[in-house]
Amino acid sequence: MVTFYRGSWCPYCNLQLRALQARLSDINALDAQLVAISPQIPDGTMTQDEISNMDFEVLSDQDAKVAALFGVAWQVPAFLSEHMRVDRKLDLDAINNGNGTILPIPATFVVDRAGKVVWRFVDVDYRTRAEPNDIIDAIRTQVKI
Repeated sequence: MVTFYRGSWCPYCNLQLRALQARLSDINALDAQLVAISPQIPDGTMTQDEISNMDFEVLSDQDAKVAALFGVAWQVPAFLSEHMRVDRKLDLDAINNGNGTILPIPATFVVDRAGKVVWRFVDVDYRTRAEPNDIIDAIRTQVKI
């Protein structure tokens, strides 16, 4: 399974990653692997302690090519970039190594062994995420084990 998240600065993303970590043994028991992808620069995605406590791959998609392949690359409007920079004190250009104008829509995909997406959860409301139970059910029912 592949999950896209906006970055460690996003509290909803952090909650989701912790929830997936808590259910990782159930995911792995189905012979599935979890990969989490964000546009943040390597070693900036999470603190070193957080990375060492995660039992799944955390990857950086700085140019948003992988997010675009999955159809979840989102062009951040200028007014929102400005809001994040001024009001939230988030410099997305620095966080994402120069590419602060594209973020992934938070999304989760289950991909079968042939590389076909067999289940997806995509919601433009960044607060709404796939529930771990729903993901596990999708792995169990959609992927040929």
